[in-house]
Amino acid sequence: MSAVFTTLDEQSITRRHRRVLWASGLGIFLDGYDLSIMAIALIVLKDQWHPSSAALGLLGTAALVGALVGGLLGGPIADRFGRKTIYLIDIAAFFFAALLSGFAWDIASLVAFRFLLGLGVGADYPLSSTYMAEFMPKDRRGAVMTWIFGLWMGGAVVSSLVGLALLHTGPDAWRWMLASGALPAILVLWMRRNLPESPRWYLRRGRVADAERVVAWLAPQLSAAERRAALEETAAAMEGARRHSWLDLFGKRYLKLTLYACIPWFMMDVMGYALAIFLPLMLLHLGLKTNEQAVIGNTLFSLAFVIGWIPLALLIDRIGRRRAQIIGFLGDALGLGLVGVLLVALGEPPFWAVATGLLLFQISNSFGPGTTTWIIPTELYPTELRASGHGFATAVSRLGAATSVFLLPTIQATLGEAGLLFLLAGAGGVGVVTTLWLGNEMARESLPESLARKAA
Repeated sequence: MSAVFTTLDEQSITRRHRRVLWASGLGIFLDGYDLSIMAIALIVLKDQWHPSSAALGLLGTAALVGALVGGLLGGPIADRFGRKTIYLIDIAAFFFAALLSGFAWDIASLVAFRFLLGLGVGADYPLSSTYMAEFMPKDRRGAVMTWIFGLWMGGAVVSSLVGLALLHTGPDAWRWMLASGALPAILVLWMRRNLPESPRWYLRRGRVADAERVVAWLAPQLSAAERRAALEETAAAMEGARRHSWLDLFGKRYLKLTLYACIPWFMMDVMGYALAIFLPLMLLHLGLKTNEQAVIGNTLFSLAFVIGWIPLALLIDRIGRRRAQIIGFLGDALGLGLVGVLLVALGEPPFWAVATGLLLFQISNSFGPGTTTWIIPTELYPTELRASGHGFATAVSRLGAATSVFLLPTIQATLGEAGLLFLLAGAGGVGVVTTLWLGNEMARESLPESLARKAA
């Protein structure tokens, strides 16, 4: 292990680490903002355009399908050409797509703009997580990435408040809601404009001088001679190592890790995105009377994320990602299953009982898979596969999200709310089983040395 990377792994969090974290994490904020603003926009749009169940499913899934494609493309591009190569392009795509969504003239055009927006979001997921992981000290990596992932819910809460403020601005309120996502995108573009490339990626490409400049920026306490000697030694060792390709994700050495990165995240998105997109509409079916009540309920549901997220940030580097994910999936299944049982047993259960089950799901999800499934893929692969592995896992997760969101209106119409919730609870059960079977704990381990050992 390079003495330089040992120092980087063991140093304290500095203001330069925080700059990397905020610039990366605000991309996660955009995803949370956009998903929740779309959920509120659909309330207004359905009264103006009267979309069919299939059209409603397309509107809900267009960005998710785009994210699937963006994850597949963004990860390999970042591993081949560097993390910075598309770090600004993906957010620029988000900016223009959000703006254009406000000018959509029919369902087809809105679906197209939402797909473009999803491309940017999907590409940014593997970039943000990989970039953060490669800069963070190993003992704090899980905690700081958990804190930053909370920006996703910050985006969801802010968009709920924006949606509530715009709800009565007229029949075109949904246009202002969707276009509003362009504003935070400008902030992200500005914050990322001068970020350095990952020193780990530079070294894997044999670019020692470039890596040295970044290490000097991040750890100025190291002498120039110490940096140069250690980096050249590490680069020489990497030069002799076997080069990996995207197909190695599915080879004997990494297949189990890839399944671990993908299947639990797929199941989490089957549950989480279905509820995130259609929760306001479901709340109207389950007892709330007005659009305002549904939006307020959606906002409170989003805020409940904090109850699970803060304990996870404090504990994740102690209890590990795998244990937290198992606990969270169990709570997810119990919460959704409880609401399903209440609907079957009582027909029209009191709203407080329904809210209890939904809150159990939200708190459990934020403590476990809602966060851990995003962190885990960054820690399973070597540098030259890290973004590709996370990108593929992102794509698989969005396949689960898109399938769930697209089919949800039809399933709900066919099986009712209870049948739908039992299916989603089953996805939580699959998440428990696959995490137990495939789980590989990486808490407090250095990315390069632990990956070489664990993947062998």
